[in-house]
Amino acid sequence: MINGLFFSESFISELYNANEEDENFFSYLPRSIDKIIYTTLVSVVIGIITGFFFVDEKKLKGIFRREKGDIKILKQKVIEFMKDLKRRYIAFIIVASFILIISFFYLLCFNYVYPYSQIEWIKSSITIFIIMQILSLLKCILETSMRFLSYKFNIEKLYKISKFLD
Repeated sequence: MINGLFFSESFISELYNANEEDENFFSYLPRSIDKIIYTTLVSVVIGIITGFFFVDEKKLKGIFRREKGDIKILKQKVIEFMKDLKRRYIAFIIVASFILIISFFYLLCFNYVYPYSQIEWIKSSITIFIIMQILSLLKCILETSMRFLSYKFNIEKLYKISKFLD
């Protein structure tokens, strides 16, 4: 859906008037590069926002460390933690369902009104998906390299930076 939000009227007009004989699979790339960049950035931001719905395991570990001496308080804190976890998951399911319904409606309407943009949309969506996977791979390689170098050369700051990327 985010990809479709960046389809402008001039872009759709250009797409409609494009010569089909000069078109190949990658001919959409030059005219879509700005949309791909914007969509990738928005997708990263949405991924960060989605992370707020999920509970950090550090919080649970902190509960066990602080309350390891008193079982009664530990049980109470774990029950509170589970209730909070349940509320977060329910909120996530509601928000995700709402966004899914709006996205489905938007996609149906947009593709009905602009039928010539469907192939372009599919191509750019696949490209964005591939870019997101490559970015995730590069992030993992960067983290791993930084941790390896921090252990090899005994640089604690480099390790802390790699944990920040995690």
